[in-house]
Amino acid sequence: MYFRVRAATIILNKNNELLLVHHRHPKTGEEWWTLPGGGLEGEESATDAIIREVKEECKITCIPQRLVYVREFLDCKNNIHHVELFFTANVKDCQIERGTDPELKEQYIIDVRFLSRYDIENLPVAVFPEILRDRFWEDLKNDFRGHNSYLGQKWWK
Repeated sequence: MYFRVRAATIILNKNNELLLVHHRHPKTGEEWWTLPGGGLEGEESATDAIIREVKEECKITCIPQRLVYVREFLDCKNNIHHVELFFTANVKDCQIERGTDPELKEQYIIDVRFLSRYDIENLPVAVFPEILRDRFWEDLKNDFRGHNSYLGQKWWK
């Protein structure tokens, strides 16, 4: 399998709402929400990738802080073993707008917005990582102290 490292970030606004990116596959129509982030390029560090990806996807500048989660998923269809690193981050300006993914001809990003816990728990489509619907909020309340940072390995067939 080909290995791909992805870095993503947890950004909250003053109302404790979480910044998420809404994607729609241009061919299948499948939709999902996820934290802003993407694959590392060349010799880029995980934190540099986060800064670049948040700028591309949400048009804001973030300052990565702490690594709080690690997750793996195996994409058997495309023969890719993904390793994801999730960092907290701060932003100076929360005036977000939908950006683009410069690597893609057909864009997946259809929206970016801050969502409350209630909003996330009630979204009618998938949310990744899945803990954003439940466990994340308890970890956040405890400032990510004493939590299990390894989210495990998922299989996508």
